[in-house]
Amino acid sequence: MNPMGGFARRMSFWNAFKRKFPERFSLRLDGGSIFDSASAQAPLVNRWILEGTLRSNLDALNLSAWDLPVWRLMGDLTAAGQLSKELLNIALVSANVKAKVPNFPQVQRYVIKEFSFDSSEGSKGFRIGITGLLFDPQERISRQDFEILDYQRAVREVMAEITNKTDYRVILTDMDIGKAISLAIQVPDISLILVAHNYEGVSEPQRVGDTLIVTSVNEGRAISEVRLGLSKDSGKVDIQSRFVQLDKTVPDDPNLGELVRKAQAQLDDFNKRSRQ
Repeated sequence: MNPMGGFARRMSFWNAFKRKFPERFSLRLDGGSIFDSASAQAPLVNRWILEGTLRSNLDALNLSAWDLPVWRLMGDLTAAGQLSKELLNIALVSANVKAKVPNFPQVQRYVIKEFSFDSSEGSKGFRIGITGLLFDPQERISRQDFEILDYQRAVREVMAEITNKTDYRVILTDMDIGKAISLAIQVPDISLILVAHNYEGVSEPQRVGDTLIVTSVNEGRAISEVRLGLSKDSGKVDIQSRFVQLDKTVPDDPNLGELVRKAQAQLDDFNKRSRQ
């Protein structure tokens, strides 16, 4: 098993896009559920996943229910001096989670990214707001340690706060596709919902009113790419989406590829010693 998923190929695709379209802005977003929480090798794997995530230079990463216990552990390890603080310098977002425990990594309610159409003075920028929603209907996360707000209420509050500050609004979430569709109906100010819900296969994007709903694919096997065509005159946004398969035809980014090789070598050694 490759413990780093598709980090190196994903970065290779992003860099290739930047080289081919240097004048176009882009965002790197992740719906979360990135860690290993259920195997004996998880502590080793997660350390490498954390470094790979940091070096991916994400614009926003959703705080999912699956990842929350690992983030808590990472925060405690950092406080104890066993992990570099730099590794937690990742843009975690969540509209509905507030930590009550010490040492938990910083979580932002939302981030806003602004891009200019051109470099002329006074040109109007295009503003994209990004937030996340944690979905925990079975309340597996301790409410004594974390305040988990109702996700519908939380997203309404964030949308009300950022609608006038943004031109396009993105939700990253680990809820299922049915709940995402319901949310899009109830909160029409959302432009895009990225669903990361342990789906093995590719699911076609769905349009609900003015909201586009896309899914991600497990373990970085594909990128969900959404392209926005922006009209400076009318202000309208033309949207195109597709899945980009990250198979062996996509080469590894040299830097992250080396990180993956180091991680795999350490994991192979761990598994060898475990069998002795």
